[in-house]
Amino acid sequence: MKVDIDQVRALMVEACRRSKVPAGSVDLVVDHYLLGETQGKSSHGVAKFCFESRFFNERQGSPRTVREHGVLAVVDAQREIGPVSAHYAVRVAADRARELGAGIVGVINTQRYGVLSPWAEYLAGVGLLGIVMNTSRADSTVEGARTPFLGVNPISYAVPTDNEPLIVDMSTTKSPMGVLWEARRGAAELPAESFVDPGGEFTIDPHVAASAMVFGGHKGFAVSLLIQIMTGSLFGFPMGPGVESTWTTGYTFIAIDPSFGGELEDFAKNNSRLVRVMEGVGTRDSQPFRIPGRRSRARVRTVTASGKLDIPESVYRRLKARATGDFVSD
Repeated sequence: MKVDIDQVRALMVEACRRSKVPAGSVDLVVDHYLLGETQGKSSHGVAKFCFESRFFNERQGSPRTVREHGVLAVVDAQREIGPVSAHYAVRVAADRARELGAGIVGVINTQRYGVLSPWAEYLAGVGLLGIVMNTSRADSTVEGARTPFLGVNPISYAVPTDNEPLIVDMSTTKSPMGVLWEARRGAAELPAESFVDPGGEFTIDPHVAASAMVFGGHKGFAVSLLIQIMTGSLFGFPMGPGVESTWTTGYTFIAIDPSFGGELEDFAKNNSRLVRVMEGVGTRDSQPFRIPGRRSRARVRTVTASGKLDIPESVYRRLKARATGDFVSD
């Protein structure tokens, strides 16, 4: 169904008010999940807001840095709302990068956020190379296996250019778990070969699916495994089956100052040259080569200009319930 963006936003703001989100954080939280929706990542947009809002009133305080060692720091988010704790973490990472050349910040005890790209893009916006990643419960496995043992382990990175930052934002599973949760609510089929049943066989039945499939065979597995370590044991955080809840899930924010290799402007110019090379890449179908991040940006501009969001009725119904103070109905 088509709904005015302003109407959706007003309902989200009211839901935040009902769940006692601090007034200074409301816009940050709402705009974050609306960005995911306008990017076309509906599993990380309004639907995820509806799910995560049930935890908003569990926040215990503001994030604080509890341990530091060189470029490394650990943040206890004190169950803060995900976008708010991420907002804090990227600034800690940027400050350490400016002082020490790099900042690697692990966050624990936080609520979840939606898309990763805004946090990586913030770092690129201040001239740094930004990398953001997180783990989850053991919800994914690899081809040939039937036991879930990895988190879904998404990653985003961004680098400055002379124009808009070059941004990558991706899951290391073929589909995010949000697709499974929404398919179960809406009785929809799952994407082919993206989820497996308890026996390790691919299934499109959301009620049979037991875990998500990591992309790219064992090469994708190796990437996911690295993210698992960098969001887990690097900081002494739980990994895989040890991640028992939202509060034991690890997040990592990395900022790298490229100025040791030359002037900051050189970094952006060199990245711009690489983008221009990609713009000139020939394709078999003569269509423009797909450069990371551009499709999402174009969709945000189109959707914002239309003033409308296309969201399922079931999601809109949940959002209206949240705005009345009902954080239980699904």
